[in-house]
Amino acid sequence: MPPSRESNPNSTPSQFRSKLGTYLTGVAIGFTLLGMIYFFKHQAVQREQARQDQSHAQQDTGEPSGAQP
Repeated sequence: MPPSRESNPNSTPSQFRSKLGTYLTGVAIGFTLLGMIYFFKHQAVQREQARQDQSHAQQDTGEPSGAQP
């Protein structure tokens, strides 16, 4: 039975660099997706806070909610 690829002691430096490049590309994609998730979540929280602040400001001035001039 031939040895598996993962434990091949005869792998060359170019094979190692190729595998390392593939691994690091996957890590970079993962961090990019994670950053996008945090960014959009932060935006949603900011929109909700702005909506609540606007609602509170309208209640403080006595204007009916949703009224347009």
